[in-house]
Amino acid sequence: MKVTLLAHTELDEVLAADSPIRRGQGTLQENLIEYAGRVCYRSEARMGYQPEFIALRVREGHEDIIEHVRFVFEVEGVGLNDDVLLLANQPTVEYTRLGPERWVFSLNARNVRDFWKRSRSALGREFVRLAGAVAPSVYADLLEDAEVQA
Repeated sequence: MKVTLLAHTELDEVLAADSPIRRGQGTLQENLIEYAGRVCYRSEARMGYQPEFIALRVREGHEDIIEHVRFVFEVEGVGLNDDVLLLANQPTVEYTRLGPERWVFSLNARNVRDFWKRSRSALGREFVRLAGAVAPSVYADLLEDAEVQA
């Protein structure tokens, strides 16, 4: 099996130049997530002052804020199996079958977490590993998991 991260949410450098999102201390994707959470909690003025903000919200179960970041993965060497069916049946996951064992999946950061928790599969592990490189604070608890590190 081969999993490749093809794309992920990016901010337009010009449009976001004066945005409060720039005050965040994480990756651009993490800053977008933090800003969404700050708007929910009406704490925009604290943007960038609490490095653990995302991890705390995720631990509390407030994962709606991480849905603002999407990932597109290409998966090769996986046929139509239980993992693919489980993934394809998650809300907001989009997919295209490119061949008998080749897929493109578009899913948000919450879908990645949910898929790993439900499947504990090699495919889920690769999604977490690749998405975790883009938004580490979203997956910090999962990246510490020995099964993900394997």
